Amino acid sequence: MRRSATSTSLATACALAGLGAFGVVQAQELAVDAEMTVSGIDVACTGVGDEANSDARWPTYAVRIEFAGPGGEYLSDVDLSVADNRGQVILQAHCNGPWFLARLEPGRYEIEATSTAGEMRSARFSAPSHGQSRTILRFR
Repeated sequence: MRRSATSTSLATACALAGLGAFGVVQAQELAVDAEMTVSGIDVACTGVGDEANSDARWPTYAVRIEFAGPGGEYLSDVDLSVADNRGQVILQAHCNGPWFLARLEPGRYEIEATSTAGEMRSARFSAPSHGQSRTILRFR
């Protein structure tokens, strides 16, 4: 079967833009204090107010990523992507709170986060088989 020049050009453009037909990961807006499933992964965005520390739901997540400013103050409104140990992006989201929580399978991952000021931070972290890992990304 022969492809037309138009369909070949479109397929090439989509591949170059990272928009192939399979494996597309869409960024998801995460509401504060709401549990959601994004790309098949249970996630939450929280950390605002005293309720965050006392809410029994949050320790059940394997991973807690905290966003902080230069003085350690909480920072919210962050775009993020999580990649697996092969570098494949498995999740993209926008978190309106200072904590990003995820129920990831045990293993090694990397997060890249960008603040509203355009500052990017990244970190490697592990999702444990029991308990919760905590990683802090500090922005200037």
